[in-house]
Amino acid sequence: MSSVTRLEFTLNGQSIQTTVSPTARLSDVLRNQCNSKDVKVGCNAGDCGACSVLIDGEVVCACITAVGQVRGRSVETLVGLIADEPLTQKLSESFLEKGAAQCGICIPGMLVSATALLRSTAQPDQNQVQDALGGVLCRCTGYRKIIDAVVGANSAESHSASDNGISGSPLGIGIQRVDGLQKVSGTDSFGDDVAPGDALVLKVIRSPHHHAAFELGDMELFVKQNPGIVTVLTSKDIPGSNAFGVIPPFIDQPVFAEAETRFRGEAIAAIVGEAVAIAQLDTTDFPVVWSPLDAWLDVDAAQEANAALLHSDKANNVMCRGYVCKGDVDSALQNAAHQATTEIVTGFVEHAYIEPEAGYAIRRGDELSVFGCTQAPYMDRDSLALILGLNPEQVRIVPTSTGGGFGSKLDLSFQPFIALAAWTLGRAVRINYTRQESLQSSTKRHPAAMTFSAGVDHQGKLTGVRFDGTFNTGAYASWGPTVANRV
Repeated sequence: MSSVTRLEFTLNGQSIQTTVSPTARLSDVLRNQCNSKDVKVGCNAGDCGACSVLIDGEVVCACITAVGQVRGRSVETLVGLIADEPLTQKLSESFLEKGAAQCGICIPGMLVSATALLRSTAQPDQNQVQDALGGVLCRCTGYRKIIDAVVGANSAESHSASDNGISGSPLGIGIQRVDGLQKVSGTDSFGDDVAPGDALVLKVIRSPHHHAAFELGDMELFVKQNPGIVTVLTSKDIPGSNAFGVIPPFIDQPVFAEAETRFRGEAIAAIVGEAVAIAQLDTTDFPVVWSPLDAWLDVDAAQEANAALLHSDKANNVMCRGYVCKGDVDSALQNAAHQATTEIVTGFVEHAYIEPEAGYAIRRGDELSVFGCTQAPYMDRDSLALILGLNPEQVRIVPTSTGGGFGSKLDLSFQPFIALAAWTLGRAVRINYTRQESLQSSTKRHPAAMTFSAGVDHQGKLTGVRFDGTFNTGAYASWGPTVANRV
């Protein structure tokens, strides 16, 4: 790690003096040392643009900019621009009017980039707007409203969406979303924005193999050898049930795997420590011995005679089956005037929300509070209560704004880890998944192999339909039963 140095720069018109490694990410310094939570981080690779800031007026991704590069220079973020730049104020009003902000995680990057554009081009056309915003990804809007908002920001029209104090008929009147102002001003709080400064940090140890047996070593020795590390948690530390899931009869996923992992990225342990210690931690010497096992990565292979059962109660590795029949389909298709058959195979779909999973937990007496991004707070509460052996009334879920979810954040992810750590240690514990960690461990849209046959009469009226679909729900059930039922 680089040695620290004294660094001075200007942030939103204010002089900043800090001691920091010059190779540290500018985004980390802005968020953690300057409390500029309006700088969002979605990838740490310069891909999503949520962290966009202005350095001497030029747009850069703060996550791939070394803080040493801003020595003696001016850095502007959305909060500073909203306060002092009339162009940004117009843009934010236009975003509100057009309904351009949905989840909001990308909006700081959008508004910063749009401000730089309007400073050089007062009346940009759509192509210029698309070029200027091309480095900022949005997973919610489809960009149309964002582009319209930027194009119209400098128009003579007043940008004033209704403040919801509507008199008379509301039909045809655009209303301002309840949390719109926070989203276009950079003050909206997401999962990684809310933890107290003294919170411990949790790092999950995950399987590097698709299927493997493993044996853990001496955790006490590992903690002693790594100053700043407070504890290592495993399945043995769970006071309640080491299992979670969406539908009670199909609860089958462990918080921490025991002896065997069933997918690459599955958790086996969690290291909890001070922020600096976790940041500097080398996990290559974590005490675990892996024994890779044969892996079956698609539904056909998983149903072969020699395929091992992932779950002893799931014969042939089939989670559930559904069958619906009405009438004589064979006869209807055979006698149809016209018949067609198609086969469709789809791969898994990553939800790719801009905000990685993040949050923190804290214990106060006999109550546990978990703050973070989620789409299912009551399901989270009930599941955590079972894991910790608590009454549901002892668990409080406080949803932050969720920077995209699209269904994947209906599942538990980070919550059991920080809940267990906070409950065990009596201290606030936070987590923020890396993009790789999110991709590896989060649920996906199911890969599918489907065959569809249909017959029609001479008038084109359907006379018979046959559908057969096989869906890969992965190593654990998750929403698999719901997917099967909807089909």
